[in-house]
Amino acid sequence: MRTSVKYRLLFLFIAISCYYLGFEFIPETTNAEFGLYPVIIASVVYFAILPVLYWFFIIKAGKQKPWKLLIILSLSSAIARYSFPEDIAQYFDFILWLRYPIIAVLLIIEFYLMFIIVKGLWQARNLSGDPRIGAIEKYDDDKKQGLALTFATEPASWYYAIPRLSKRHIKSLNTITLLSGKAWHFFAITLGLIIAATISYKLLVDWSEIAATMAATFILYGFILMTANYRLSRHYSIYVQDKKLIINNSIFNFMPVPLADIESVALNDLSEDESSETKTDDLLKIGRAKQHNVKIIFKQPIKYWGMMGAFVESFEQVLINVEQPEAFINDLAQINSPQQQVA
Repeated sequence: MRTSVKYRLLFLFIAISCYYLGFEFIPETTNAEFGLYPVIIASVVYFAILPVLYWFFIIKAGKQKPWKLLIILSLSSAIARYSFPEDIAQYFDFILWLRYPIIAVLLIIEFYLMFIIVKGLWQARNLSGDPRIGAIEKYDDDKKQGLALTFATEPASWYYAIPRLSKRHIKSLNTITLLSGKAWHFFAITLGLIIAATISYKLLVDWSEIAATMAATFILYGFILMTANYRLSRHYSIYVQDKKLIINNSIFNFMPVPLADIESVALNDLSEDESSETKTDDLLKIGRAKQHNVKIIFKQPIKYWGMMGAFVESFEQVLINVEQPEAFINDLAQINSPQQQVA
């Protein structure tokens, strides 16, 4: 797990804990035993400590735009409206007006979602490969490539989720041992989506039935992405297309490697794999295993597109765990024999 992702998860845990403690310990009235002290402490946490943590953990670590600090301030205002004593909470009534622009945004997202679904299905009907590959080839700038990759994930999800659309897909060289390629994981995620949709509906229905319905629908729509994630991880995790080795670490992360940029492919020295545990920034590891069985070294740093294009990093070598390492090395050697020597 990359450092920026760890910071995001850490901040999410801290924020949820702080908001939960606020609801638990802030009294309903200011005439309680400790008076305004719990409110003052909560105010400092909501509007000072959490924004500072958000600045360092999300904006700085994740290289996000500074204006996104408004997100945590707005969220803290909403929490304050419902957790502070009524005589103080009334000063946060302005946050209630946000329900109308939020509903408007949800409606726009809903209609836009319908549009890109239809467009994605239309574009995917004649595709013979992953739409994301062509998307990043159109641009040279990282930001434009990342944005194109994010939008290309939608037709890609339909392409992989529906077997009929991906029936002409290039055969995979092997299978990377990914957790997302396990059937039990797919069913667990599906169950989680149903539970999350049900909970979100119940939490929002008293506030707005329209918003509750749209939020639940949006969550359930994730079933398409999760189905694509399972089928891609299980059947198309690593293959060669257009003189590129495509390495998929689920549908969320992938690395297209030009065959000409591959210096060597070899069985990995397991003792070396163990000694590299402290060098996570020097190489990329893909596959669910304590010891990875294939090592690929590049002639130059290759971009790894993470979280649907939101994060891009470059690596000079990658460790992969495939089901049949020797067969994978031999097959890749036959394909790429004019351009490299496979160790």
